[in-house]
Amino acid sequence: MRKVALTVDLEGDAPPFLSTWRGMEEGLPSLLELLEEVGIKATFFCTAEAARKLPREMRGEEVGCHGLSHERLDHLPPEEGRERVRKATEEMRRLGWRPKGFRAPNFKPTTQVLEEVRGLGYSYDSSLAIYKFYPGLRLPELPEFPNTLPSSVLRLPLPLSRRIVGWCVRHFPLTVLDYHVWEAVEVEGVRWDLKFSTGKTSLCRLRELLFWLGKRVEFVTLSEMLPSL
Repeated sequence: MRKVALTVDLEGDAPPFLSTWRGMEEGLPSLLELLEEVGIKATFFCTAEAARKLPREMRGEEVGCHGLSHERLDHLPPEEGRERVRKATEEMRRLGWRPKGFRAPNFKPTTQVLEEVRGLGYSYDSSLAIYKFYPGLRLPELPEFPNTLPSSVLRLPLPLSRRIVGWCVRHFPLTVLDYHVWEAVEVEGVRWDLKFSTGKTSLCRLRELLFWLGKRVEFVTLSEMLPSL
């Protein structure tokens, strides 16, 4: 059976455009209820800044690191990028979280950042996206689970999202879906592609898509895929 991993990025609202936390405060509880209803586990990638807001009931979830405060690591000098990854990892561990995987903000890592991720003992990385280009990027010896589709696909009308996701499921042994916690609340004041169909519409469409997929695929967390590599 084909496999699908739903990943959720936990961060401030639509970074770097907004400075609010409605997604973590209002969207995350609704999303966790939805996942419980559908009966699947997700892999969560959390910024160290957002980790301070994680509820205790998430202790049983797979939580990875998503940087310090969602800064673009590829825009920083190499050593500063490494330092941000170290600080983010240390902060999450200090708060009691043990991140197994890492995901660079905006799916934009650097060679140096990925080397640091490997050196910090992460089990896997999920910083790449198959729809982005990475000229000159060198990957370390670390399992890599690239993202398959932009998160906005999950907010499309169901007939269209089914067609796109279904094609991926048929052609990839593992389809990695991405969703941002702030998409679960209505977003304003940002680009159209970030704000369309957010809030209740987004949650409704995600729910129906996950129920549809649940009859056709096996849902996995990313760490559950490690033995198959």
